[in-house]
Amino acid sequence: MAELDFKAVEEKWQRRWMEARVFEPERNAKPKEEKFYITVAFPYLSGHLHVGHARTYTIPDVIARFKRMQGYNVLFPMAWHITGAPIVGIAERIKNRDPKTIHIYRDVYKVPEEILWKFEDPKEIVKYFMKSAKETFIRAGFSVDWTREFHTTSLFPPFSKFIEWQFWTLKDLGLVVKGAHRVRWDPVVGTPLGDHDIMEGEDIQILEYVIIKFVLEENGEVIYLPAATLRPETVYGVTNMWLNPNATYVKAKVRRNGKEETWIVSKEAAYKLSFQDREVEVIEKFKGEKLIGKYVKNPVTGDEIIILPAEFVDPDNATGVVMSVPAHAPFDHVALEDLKKETELLLKYDIDPRVVEGISYISLIELEGYGEFPAVEETERRGVKGQKDKEKLEQATKSIYKAEYHKGVFKVEPYTGKPVREVKELVAEEMLRSGKAEAMYEFADKPVISRFGNRAVIKIIHDQWFIDYGNLEWKAKAREALSNMTIYPESRRAQFEAVIDWLEEKACARKVGLGTPLPWDPEWVIESLSDSTIYMAYYTISRHINQLRKEGKLNPEKLTREFFDYLFRENFSEEREKELEEKTGIPAETIHEMKEEFEYWYPLDWRCSAKDLIPNHLTFFIFNHVAIFRREHWPKGIAVNGFGTLEGQKMSKSKGNVLNFIDAIEENGADAVRLYIMSLAEHDSDFDWRRKEVGKLRRQVERFYELVSEFASYEVKETELKDIDRWMLHRMNKAIEGATNALEEFRTRTAVQWAFYTVLNDLRWYMRRTEGRDDEAKRYVLRKLAEIWVRLMAPFTPHISEELWEKLGGEGFVSLAKWPEPVEEWWNETVEAEEDFVQSVIEDIKEIIRVAKLEDAKRAYIYTSPEWKWKVVEVVAEKRDFKSAMAELMKEEEMRKHGKEVSKLIQRLIKERAFDVKRINEEKALREAKDFMEKELGLEIIINAEEDKGGKKKAAMPLKPAVFVE
Repeated sequence: MAELDFKAVEEKWQRRWMEARVFEPERNAKPKEEKFYITVAFPYLSGHLHVGHARTYTIPDVIARFKRMQGYNVLFPMAWHITGAPIVGIAERIKNRDPKTIHIYRDVYKVPEEILWKFEDPKEIVKYFMKSAKETFIRAGFSVDWTREFHTTSLFPPFSKFIEWQFWTLKDLGLVVKGAHRVRWDPVVGTPLGDHDIMEGEDIQILEYVIIKFVLEENGEVIYLPAATLRPETVYGVTNMWLNPNATYVKAKVRRNGKEETWIVSKEAAYKLSFQDREVEVIEKFKGEKLIGKYVKNPVTGDEIIILPAEFVDPDNATGVVMSVPAHAPFDHVALEDLKKETELLLKYDIDPRVVEGISYISLIELEGYGEFPAVEETERRGVKGQKDKEKLEQATKSIYKAEYHKGVFKVEPYTGKPVREVKELVAEEMLRSGKAEAMYEFADKPVISRFGNRAVIKIIHDQWFIDYGNLEWKAKAREALSNMTIYPESRRAQFEAVIDWLEEKACARKVGLGTPLPWDPEWVIESLSDSTIYMAYYTISRHINQLRKEGKLNPEKLTREFFDYLFRENFSEEREKELEEKTGIPAETIHEMKEEFEYWYPLDWRCSAKDLIPNHLTFFIFNHVAIFRREHWPKGIAVNGFGTLEGQKMSKSKGNVLNFIDAIEENGADAVRLYIMSLAEHDSDFDWRRKEVGKLRRQVERFYELVSEFASYEVKETELKDIDRWMLHRMNKAIEGATNALEEFRTRTAVQWAFYTVLNDLRWYMRRTEGRDDEAKRYVLRKLAEIWVRLMAPFTPHISEELWEKLGGEGFVSLAKWPEPVEEWWNETVEAEEDFVQSVIEDIKEIIRVAKLEDAKRAYIYTSPEWKWKVVEVVAEKRDFKSAMAELMKEEEMRKHGKEVSKLIQRLIKERAFDVKRINEEKALREAKDFMEKELGLEIIINAEEDKGGKKKAAMPLKPAVFVE
């Protein structure tokens, strides 16, 4: 057979699908009960789609194709996301000839140089990658309705008007508010940063530190050393302060709320504090060593404590000033112990070593299972030798902090007897109220880099617009919606619940980037996670919008709030449609059709996306739907998928470790890529792309093509079937059932196992078992198998399946063919059990020959189980306990003859819990397979000989015959 030309086959069927408009559903084609509406997060077009994206988009396409074949009227639309700062940031970096960015776009994304330099204009980036993404989706065989295509931002005015309507609606509901809030901030560009505006560190949390103002008095001047802590209650146990002697610190005037103080903090902290409602004026810079050996006063206890040197203090974390609580902080305890050994270092700073030696630990917390100083005990338990044991120290710290927070009881006045988690809040509140402490926001890790290439800081913004996800009534509605939704996998529901609980105000607009201007305050632009929450509703009307645009009959400025209110929030009204015709210029009949479209397709059946969007987009999607739409239009389900790695490494554009989706298709063919991605991991698990493995799978796909092409020439004639033929048809029923059940739950890997690998393996076995046969029964089975197999594979390998469907003489497109259902008369569990039995006997004989090293074995004697043992098995399966099984069996004289043996057998079966043994005619199965077994093993097979060779007969058990090989 000529080599399969994947590309030619793909292009042929992509062209035919387009010409026949196969994936453009009409709402009046089927009743609403038979509609299926599925969407996936539209791609952000700052570069080519890679094979990680391929996973996200192939899953919903497989499901859409499956449901279409089940007879549903399926809508699977696509659009493009270009909102936000990233694309503008790329344009800036290309304009500035940033080498890293140039490398990514020229060498990784392979953008021709004559086009690359046009990328100084963000619109050129959008134009290039939008065209590329659509070509990739078409090449991948995605069954998208392209008549509904659009893109975000004011560059596509009709969608922009839709977003304006969304925000006016939220504002009218009191859910868009103005106020002060902490945000990630690009200090160079001067804009807040959403999750999608971050190039590195988007998952890094913002922590709220309490900075406690320890007092240093010098020459009558009061200077504060603000020590940052996440455990303010431990201020009662501070024994010393830590500063990094080699870091640069500053003395600065800090003004806030009309009050001025002098602070000493790290140089880095001074810069960061200036973004958090403070005016910071640096008056002196010096190394930390200048302060080592001095004393400061604890503002809460009044204790005088010494400042000690510690190179572990990170000047870029919080204030660069650290308070030491060695009784409850493993790092502090170990650092003090290490410092006691550094006599020369202490003398360098004129510190008497006896002072450090004499530091007394202060016990604050009673904790079950620990003595006075939990940090000391925990480090000893873990065998910590010093500060270099960082991993053990991290574990010790987490363990102690968690235990003390959840189970600890405070034992210092005025909080004696109170739980630590309560004391923490009380101490913080009191210090903040009295001015002994303030709050500072800091990233939990570093660095956080914006897509402009700048390091982010945390800024307190005033007059910022927020969506108030903290609104309690709104949260309650979101929880209600979630409780009625199907979540795949169900294990992700708890994460959604947690996100709904902790979500608070979310900045929804920026001063820079592409997007839709906030309609009542147009200097702000709506950001990317806020204009992408309800566009699934826009898809339902976008075909009509696009057609009106194409005909030059649409004035986007006339798409008023009333227009969208009617389509998405009101009941049908002929009168309203006529009014809106006057105002919009859109014919009343068209407005009615648009309303019909929305009411037909909504609610959305499935929303699909990767798991990293649970903390933002996917939860925002729920919130916005419940705020804006009626209950009957709330979404029905969310399916979450995992990530992809490349050859075991995380994909990274900057490191060049990325494989473009289109390149994978070019190399392997779309069908092989699709099948590989779907076969690697269940949808919620992560997958790893291995180039060699894709090549192997491609060859298996070619084999699939060859086999079905061969079987396509066979004619189907009803005829008398042998047991092995019935086995193959029964196994096809199993494959249909397994693949169907898996796809209903988005378990794509399991579905591929059933639809492809199981059928392939069963077919191999069937061909071995029927080798030498070329009769009508075999041809009938193989032809039936081919007709079913091609349909089972169509969602995964649509192009090759179409080609094979044509060879089979199938009617129309396989994409629209009826999904196979099990054939009732094909079910035959007995035949399957008999075949499993034959296979197991063959394997047992092979194992005996291997273990006994019988190189010249001539024959195998097989002894099947006597009837009385089957009787024992059946009774044990029914009774399931020794006493009642024994009582039942001993009623029969035949059983009493084997009394001791029966007793032992019952005990064995109960111990092995062998309650699900299906009775078969073992001798019949073996005799029918005898010729095959002899050929397979190269031995003469003797079944139930009179002679008891090797005294093996008595060892025969149901489904486990005795075997003697000579």
